[in-house]
Amino acid sequence: MQRPLVVLAAAFISGILTGKALPLDVAVLQVALILVFTFLFVVGRRDRHRGSLLFLLLAFFLLGCLNIDLHLNRQPDPDHIFHHLRNEKQIIEGVIAEPPQVSPYKNVLIVAVRRIKKHDGSFTAVRGRILLSVKDDYPFKYGDSIRCQVRLKIPHNFQNPGRFDYESYLRYRQILVQGFVSKESDIVVLREGQGDPFRSFIERYRQHLKEVIRSHAPSPQGEIIQALILGDQKEIPDEVREQFNRTGTSHIIAISGFNIGIIAAFSFFTVRLFLKSSEYLLLRFNIIKIATIVSFFPIAIFVFIAGMGASVVRAAIMVFVFMVAILLGKQRDLYNTLSFAAIVILFFDPPALFDVSFQLSFTAVAAILFITPRLSGLLPQVPSESPNRIVALYHRWIRYVFLFTAATLSAITGTLPLILFYFNRLSIVALPANLAVAPLLGMMAIPVSMAILLADLFSATLTMILVKLSSMLVQTSLTLVRLFDSLPFAAFRITTPTFMEIMAYYFMIVFVVLLLDRKKKAKDTEAFENRAVPAMVLWIGLFTMLSFFLFNGMYLHLRERNSAHLKLTVIDVGQGSSTLVQLPGGGTMLIDGGGFPNSTFDVGRYVLAPFLWHERIDHIDTVVLSHPHPDHLHGLIFVLENFKVKEVWTNGEATEDPAYLAFLDIIRKRHLINRSLSERDNALYRKPLRIVVLNPERPVDITDERYRTESNAVNDRSLVLKLSYDDVGFMLPGDITAPAESRLLNRGSDLSADVLVVAHHGGFTSSLPPFLKAVSPKVAIISCGTDNIYGFPHPDVLKRLHRLNVQIYRTDRDGAVSLRSDGSRLSVHPYRGVSRQILK
Repeated sequence: MQRPLVVLAAAFISGILTGKALPLDVAVLQVALILVFTFLFVVGRRDRHRGSLLFLLLAFFLLGCLNIDLHLNRQPDPDHIFHHLRNEKQIIEGVIAEPPQVSPYKNVLIVAVRRIKKHDGSFTAVRGRILLSVKDDYPFKYGDSIRCQVRLKIPHNFQNPGRFDYESYLRYRQILVQGFVSKESDIVVLREGQGDPFRSFIERYRQHLKEVIRSHAPSPQGEIIQALILGDQKEIPDEVREQFNRTGTSHIIAISGFNIGIIAAFSFFTVRLFLKSSEYLLLRFNIIKIATIVSFFPIAIFVFIAGMGASVVRAAIMVFVFMVAILLGKQRDLYNTLSFAAIVILFFDPPALFDVSFQLSFTAVAAILFITPRLSGLLPQVPSESPNRIVALYHRWIRYVFLFTAATLSAITGTLPLILFYFNRLSIVALPANLAVAPLLGMMAIPVSMAILLADLFSATLTMILVKLSSMLVQTSLTLVRLFDSLPFAAFRITTPTFMEIMAYYFMIVFVVLLLDRKKKAKDTEAFENRAVPAMVLWIGLFTMLSFFLFNGMYLHLRERNSAHLKLTVIDVGQGSSTLVQLPGGGTMLIDGGGFPNSTFDVGRYVLAPFLWHERIDHIDTVVLSHPHPDHLHGLIFVLENFKVKEVWTNGEATEDPAYLAFLDIIRKRHLINRSLSERDNALYRKPLRIVVLNPERPVDITDERYRTESNAVNDRSLVLKLSYDDVGFMLPGDITAPAESRLLNRGSDLSADVLVVAHHGGFTSSLPPFLKAVSPKVAIISCGTDNIYGFPHPDVLKRLHRLNVQIYRTDRDGAVSLRSDGSRLSVHPYRGVSRQILK
C-alpha cells in the first residue's frame, strides 16, 4: 500500500468517533485488542497480505475506541471533589494549576483542589480540578495557593439543537466541577509559588515579557504582540478581535501550526544561510539536516514561552513530525507524515479530535497538500535559467507570489465548511486580507517578536527597539485589517451547514481539483491515464454535487414557504426566558432572549444564535421584549446585531441598564420599527396567527419617573401575549405575578389556551389557582435554570398544575421544548425525552 498511515489514521479516528457515540465496555475492548494483536504477532509475520492489514486496521479502530472511552467515561475516585458537593457555599483550598485566563471582566482559574471544609469545621483531603470564575481583578498567578468560599456545581449544557457541548469540553480537560466567586472577600491567596518550580519560572518570565511589551507598545498593538508570542488573546479588545474574525485573519493572532511553521521556517533558513557561508561546513555536513535539527530548539523554547497550552503543543508536534520526516528523507510523502502526526497527537490526547483548532489545522494542511500542487500546474512553465538575471528574478518572484496565493486559497477552501459550521461567518475578503496581512503580521512580526525573547537576555535597548519595530508591523497590519473590515459586505452570517452539505462540498472540491490535475497532466504518459479516475466519472460526480446544492437550496426555501404548521419552541436559556415562534409560510417571532444579571456570559452569542442558525434561521420578522429585566433582555442584543430584524415590540419600559441602552441604540442605528404595545392595541395579525396583547393595561410612559423607581412592579407590566392559530391557543404571560393575574381575571379577558408558558419561571407569586383555571392549559412549559438559586419552579406551582392534570415540561430537565400545530392538532417535542400527541 502506497500510504498505509493514511488508512491507519482513518481507522484510529473512526474508533474515536465510535467510542464517543456508543457506550462500550472497557474490558471487552481490552480483550478484543489483546486478541487482535496476538493474531497480528503470530500470523502477521508470515502473512503480509490483506488479511493482516484488515486486522491491523481493526486494532487501530479498537485502540481509538478504548482511548476515548478512558478519557470520557472514567469514573471519579471516591476522594474526588465531585463527590463532596452540597447545595450551599463551601470553603475549599487548592493551587492554581494553569496560568489564569485574564479578561477585562473576570479571571478564570483552573484550581487543583487540596482540601474542603466539612460541616463540623474540620477539613478533609480531596482531589480533582475545578473551573473557578472570579469577578475580581486581583493578579492571580500560577502556583498560588488559594482559599475561597464558593457554591460548587456540576457543569450543564444548554439543551438545545445546535448547542456547544460544554460538559464534554470540560471533561476533556478533566474538569467535572465549576464555581463562581462574586465577592472579593470570598477568595484569598494563602501562599505563592506552590506549583511546579520549572513552570513557575516560565510563568514569571512570561509576566516579565508582558511588562516589557506593555511599557514599549501601545494598546492594542501590545496585546497583539502578547498573543503572537505568549498565546494570550484574552486581553485583545473585543472590537479588534472581531475585526480579525470578520476578515478571516484571526488564525494569525492565535498560536497555531501557521505561527509555529513560520518560526520553524525562519529558524531553518537562518541557520542554513549561516552554514552556507562556510565552504568547509558546506562540504563536510548535510546542512539541510543540521538546519532542521537546530530549528527544533526555537520551537521548543516558543512552546514553553507560549504557556504550553494544548493547542500550542499539538501544533508543535505536527511541525516536529514534518521536520523528522525531513531528517529521515521522507519529506516527499507528506500525506503519510500528516497522518502520523494525527496518530501521535490523538494517541496521547484523543479528545483533541473534537477541538476546532485541531480540525482547522489538519484540514488546512491537508488542503494545501492536495490543492496547491494542482493549482501550481496552471502556472506557465518558464526556463529554469535565463541569461537575463532581472528576468529570472522576476519569474522567480512571480512563482513565489503565485504559490503563496495558491496555498492561501487552498487553506481557505479546505477550512471553509468548518468555519461556517463552528463560527457561522463567511468572510468575502479572507483571501486578499490574508495575502496582505499574513506577510506582515506572520512572516515579519512573528520572527521580530521572537527576537524579543533573545534580546531581553542581553540588552534592554535592543529589546525596546524590537518591541517598537514589532509594534509598527502590527499597527500596519491592523490598518490593513480595518481597511478590509470596512468594505461593504466584508463578511456576513451563514446558517449552520448540515453534515451532508459539508460532505457534498468536499466531494465537489475533490472532483474539481482532480479535473484540474487531469488538465495539467493531459500530455503525460499513458501510465497516468491508466491510473487516473476517468474524466467522465469526475464530471458526473461534479454535476451530482452541484445538483445536490441546487435542489437542497430549493427544498429549504420551499419547506419554509409551504409549511402549514406553527412551531413554538421554548428555548433552554438557563434561568431566563426565550421563545421562538415559527409561523406557517415562513415568518418568525422571537419573544425575549434570556440572559444573566451581573454576568459577562453572552446568551445571545453562545445559546440563542447557535440554535437559530441550526434551525436555518437568519432573519426574524419580530423581536419581542416582554420587559427589560436581564433574564429576558441580554440575549436579544446579539440577535439584533447579527440577524435581519424587521421590527421590535416592547412594553415601553425604561431602565438605566447599559444592556437596555445598547438595545435601544441598536434599534436606532439599524432603523428598526419600534412599537410599544399595551392592552389598548387591537388584535395583531401575523397571518395566519392572531395575537392579542393582554398586558400592560396602558402604554408605559418612559418619561414618568415612577416607572423607574417602582422596580417591584416591572414584572407586572410585562407584555402578555395570547397567540391563536385556528383552534389552538398559546399563552405567554412574561413574568407577571398575582396582581396582574387578578387584573386580567377581573377584566373578563378570554385567557383560555392549550399551552401555557408558565409565568416568572414557576415562581411562587405567579400562576395562582384562579389564573390557571381560567387558562386551563393542557401543556405547561417552565423555563428555568438547572439548580437555580431561586428554587424555581416552586413546589406549590407544580402542585397547582398537577391538580389540573396539566402535562408539565421544564427546560432544566427536558431541554428546549417545541410544540407543533396545524391549527387543530398539537404535538410536543422535548429535546430530551419522548415526543407525544396532545388530544384536543
